[in-house]
Amino acid sequence: MLAPAPWRWRRSPLLGRFGVYAPRVPGILSTTRQSEVLCTAISAPPTHTDGILNGIDLVTGQPIHHDPFTAYQRKTVSSPNVVVLGDVGKGKSALIKTVYVYRPLAFRNRRTVVADRKDQGGEGEYSELCRQLGGQPIRFQVGAGGSRINLLDPVIGVSAESATQLAGQLQLLRAVVHAASGAEPDSWQGAALRTAHIRALSEAEAAGRIAVVDDVIAALRLAPPTEMFGDVATSAARDRFAEAALGLAFDLERVCGDDLAGLFDGPTSRDVGLADRLTSFDLSQLPTEGPAIPLVMTVLNTWLTNLLRRRRGWQTTFVAEEGWHLAEGVGARLFQRNSKLARGIGLANVVALHHLADIPEDSPAVAMLKEAETVYMYAQAREDDASRCVRLYSLPPHLLGDLMTLQQGVCLLRIGAGAPLLMQHLRSSTEVALTDTDAAMTGTIEGGAR
Repeated sequence: MLAPAPWRWRRSPLLGRFGVYAPRVPGILSTTRQSEVLCTAISAPPTHTDGILNGIDLVTGQPIHHDPFTAYQRKTVSSPNVVVLGDVGKGKSALIKTVYVYRPLAFRNRRTVVADRKDQGGEGEYSELCRQLGGQPIRFQVGAGGSRINLLDPVIGVSAESATQLAGQLQLLRAVVHAASGAEPDSWQGAALRTAHIRALSEAEAAGRIAVVDDVIAALRLAPPTEMFGDVATSAARDRFAEAALGLAFDLERVCGDDLAGLFDGPTSRDVGLADRLTSFDLSQLPTEGPAIPLVMTVLNTWLTNLLRRRRGWQTTFVAEEGWHLAEGVGARLFQRNSKLARGIGLANVVALHHLADIPEDSPAVAMLKEAETVYMYAQAREDDASRCVRLYSLPPHLLGDLMTLQQGVCLLRIGAGAPLLMQHLRSSTEVALTDTDAAMTGTIEGGAR
C-alpha cells in the first residue's frame, strides 16, 4: 500500500494579487514597443558598432559607439561637428579627452589638434600626452619666448571672396582690427585695410620674402594709390581715406605691440606645424582677459582649415574645450564660416560650452550650435540653461528635469535626428589617470568621470 503524499503549502494566486506574500508593486501603462528593452535577446544596440566606444546606454545596457567621421560615412549625420554642453565638473573634459583625443589615436590616418587652454602645472594639460606620443607642445605666450603665427602666412588664403570660401588673411586682419578698436571696420577702413594688404603682399613678393603684419602697418601710412578713386578723386576723399588708414595703423601697431606682442608680429615659427597624431597648441599662459585667447584660437583654426584644404587624405579633429572664446569672441563669425566648410576638408570641430542661456539669440554661436549634429548634454543645474538646451535641440519637454539632475559622467547624447540616448561615459584605469584634472587640488587620482 502506497504512503500518502506529503502535504505541501502552496501560495494562493488570489492572495498574491492582494500583496499578502510580498509588497504589491503597481503596474504602469506601457506598449510592446517600449517593453522591447525587457527582452535583451531582441533589443538592438542603439548605435552602429563601427564608431568609437563612448559608453553604455543606461536604458538598454547596450554599448554606444559613435564617431563623427564614421557616422558621416554611414549618412547618420550630415555635419561632422560636435558640441559638448554642461556645467563645470560634470564630465565634458573626460569625454573629450577619451573619445575625441585618446581613443582615435588607434585609427589610421587620424590626428587631433588641440587648442589647450587649461593650465596644469605651468603648461597645458595635453602637453605631457603630446610628449609621450613623440611630439612637443607648441607654446604661445605674450612677449618673448613663445611661438608665433603670421597672419599673412602663405598657408592661409589671401581673402575669402564669398561665404563658400574659408576665411583668409584679410578676414584675420579685420578680426585683429575689431579686437583693437572694439568695432568692425567701416567701409573706409575696410577699403584702406584691403589696399594696404595687397600693397604689403606685392612689395614683399618683389623683395623675395613673406609679408608680415608690419608690412601692412607700413602700407597704411602711405598715400592711397592715385588710381583708386578714378574720376571722382577729391581732396576730401583722399583726406578721409588717409585718416581711416592712419587710424588703422595706430590700432594695429598698438595691439600687436601690447596685448598681442609676440603672437602675430613676425614670420610663423618653425615649430608651428601638424604632427602625425596629436598636435597641442599650448595657450595656458595667455592672459584670461583681453583679445589674445580668442584671436589665437581663431587664427589657429583658420590656419588649420586652409592647410587641410591643401593637404587632404587625413581625418582631423580640432578640439577647443573652452569653446566660448571661439563661439563668442571677435573671431566667432570666422569660426562659424570655417565650421560650415569642415566636412569638405575632413575636419571635425569639437567645442565644449557651458551656460547656454548667456549666449544672445543673434550670436554666431547659436548657428554653430544648431549646425552640430553630435551633441552631448551633461547636467545643467540652472533652469534657464537647461530650458535653452531643450528648445535649441527640440527635446521632449519632460527631459528638462532630467537634464538638471544628471549624475556626473552621465549625459544625453543626440546623434543626427535620432532620439536622445541616456549614456554613462566609461573610462579605463589608464584613461582615469589621463583625464584627472584635480591632481593640483587633491594630490590623488580619483575614479569619477569629470
